[in-house]
Amino acid sequence: MRGWALMGGPVTSTAEPTTGAGGCSPAGPRAPEAVLAGEVFSAGEIVNVEGRTGYWELMKPGPGPGVWTVESARLENRVSARVAASALQRLADAPRIRRGDLVMQRFPEQERASVVGAVAWLGQWVAVKEDPHSGGSGPAMMDAVDRLEVVTAEQLAAAVRLEVSHGGHQGRIVQAVVSARAGQFRVVCRCAPGAGEICRDGRAVTWCSTLESARELWDWHVGGPDPIDSAA
Repeated sequence: MRGWALMGGPVTSTAEPTTGAGGCSPAGPRAPEAVLAGEVFSAGEIVNVEGRTGYWELMKPGPGPGVWTVESARLENRVSARVAASALQRLADAPRIRRGDLVMQRFPEQERASVVGAVAWLGQWVAVKEDPHSGGSGPAMMDAVDRLEVVTAEQLAAAVRLEVSHGGHQGRIVQAVVSARAGQFRVVCRCAPGAGEICRDGRAVTWCSTLESARELWDWHVGGPDPIDSAA
């Protein structure tokens, strides 16, 4: 059995309920691949299949009309089958994160994204995450889908990651990509062992609403005149 690491604590395997737990908002509309009696299904969805136990992932339509190739939505010993499209039953609360999605943990300090390699039920919906730059050869991690948010490569590329320095001070200005802080900036100090986010008041990280105010926070940190306003 392959070893899996779970982010955020252990996941306990339990019996499968009649409907799954919720996931995260999708990155955007996906192209429909099959339509049945008004129902639109697409690859990556997790569904029930009439006459079969457990949850099933839609892999691809076919072969032939009115047929889907599916795989059991579990981590080990996945089973592939071909089923009639008429047997597919959409889950009322299915996970919205799918295989191939680019995701980040829903914390404002997160900077790195992962690609979802699979979604499975382990007492809750979990996603197997892989480094998008590893070519599939790096270690896989697991995370509960309700801790993840779908992002795009364009969002990551647009986020500010700015190196700053002054005298013996070294730091970074980093823009949040996810959570309610998305678009805001924090300033990280690396000029001493154990240094981290710059906090204007106490231990709470100071979030800045603009890049200019983040630069002012850095100036204050390295000896500027006065603290500056931060985002609430």
